[in-house]
Amino acid sequence: MMNKRVGIRSVWQHNLDSEFALVKDALADYPFVSFETKFPFTLFEVDSPEDQYQIMKDSVNVRNIIQLRLTLSDGDGNLPDFCTDCCYVWEFNFRDFDIYRDFHSEDANAIELLKGQGIDFLRNKAKGILSSDFVTMMLKSRMTQDRRSRLTWVTCPGFYDLGYLIKILHWEELPNDVDSFMKLVDRYLGKRVYEFKSLPERLSLDWFRGRKTILATVKEWVHAHSKDSQKSLKLLAWEPPRDGYFKLNVDGCHRRGLIGAGGVIRDSEGKWIAGFAVNLGKGGVLEAELQGLYHGLKLVVQKGISHVLVESDSEIAIKFLQNPHRLASCPYRDLMSDCLELMQDIGCVPTHVYREKNSVADYLANLSYDLDAGSCKTFEIAPPCVDTELLFDRIGAAQPRLVNVY
Repeated sequence: MMNKRVGIRSVWQHNLDSEFALVKDALADYPFVSFETKFPFTLFEVDSPEDQYQIMKDSVNVRNIIQLRLTLSDGDGNLPDFCTDCCYVWEFNFRDFDIYRDFHSEDANAIELLKGQGIDFLRNKAKGILSSDFVTMMLKSRMTQDRRSRLTWVTCPGFYDLGYLIKILHWEELPNDVDSFMKLVDRYLGKRVYEFKSLPERLSLDWFRGRKTILATVKEWVHAHSKDSQKSLKLLAWEPPRDGYFKLNVDGCHRRGLIGAGGVIRDSEGKWIAGFAVNLGKGGVLEAELQGLYHGLKLVVQKGISHVLVESDSEIAIKFLQNPHRLASCPYRDLMSDCLELMQDIGCVPTHVYREKNSVADYLANLSYDLDAGSCKTFEIAPPCVDTELLFDRIGAAQPRLVNVY
């Protein structure tokens, strides 16, 4: 971890473009994003997530953001330094809050506290960032609404920081219930959103060991207070194979009639052995999933691996392969026969897992759209786009999912 001093890059309307260009450049190497907001309100602590959310919602819907501090870190806690003797965090100053228009008498103490912390409300109003322009920069940098994003978000508890960020991203008042709010969080930021009571100056991977995402915590509470007994909340994480074995994870993808597939082989410590992505051109979903299995099994044979577990998140493909007597009803009989032959040679039977346990294969499958139609690329070294997913798999970071109870 670097020991350089930390400098604050103050961002206003006039330098928003240039500073966001730096943020965008840094994201590839610093995918852990922590943020704090400043707003004119005194916080209250309550017990349940629903009560916390209701108080936050009522406050955020009638107030505006003043400042947002953004910190980027890598897995070792290092901050971007741009080849200087200083590493940096960003402070984005907004013009949304008008101290004369938006002042609430109950906020007087908070306003004075913010002034004491250096907030110049008149300067913010004159030179601050338009939140709409901030959102545009977030979208252009692919920090939000990007399902292939590698980012992990960290914020303080109580929903307030999340509330102000989601409000400006969604450009509407916050919804009435916490469950609907978390769907917006998932939509804009993804599932990897954590909260810490005290944000460290530098995030490192060790901070995430054994911690639940905000989405998992809220879903647990919602489920505990729900009458729906047909579903159960599960926390799902990739599981390494036992010593001496390897694991192949594969996935297919389908986008506007174009299909692809990808997969990864790892050992019992989660270390990368090999991976692949293949662009299959036009086709159907089941074909993509079976092609993923076929190319993955071929890679296992090429690597001379004999003790291997195979996982896919396609329940239909797995059911076909686990029941060879259904071969006649499969629209891709030749492809399925090739898979069965490879399975017999290797001595394995693929099993179904939920997509939360298959995220690296999913990322690799989506890389296929960057390849020429019909081409397959083998990765002897993990591509940078899956570094974060690999790290989280190795420490057992779990994602929540409501599953049917049978």
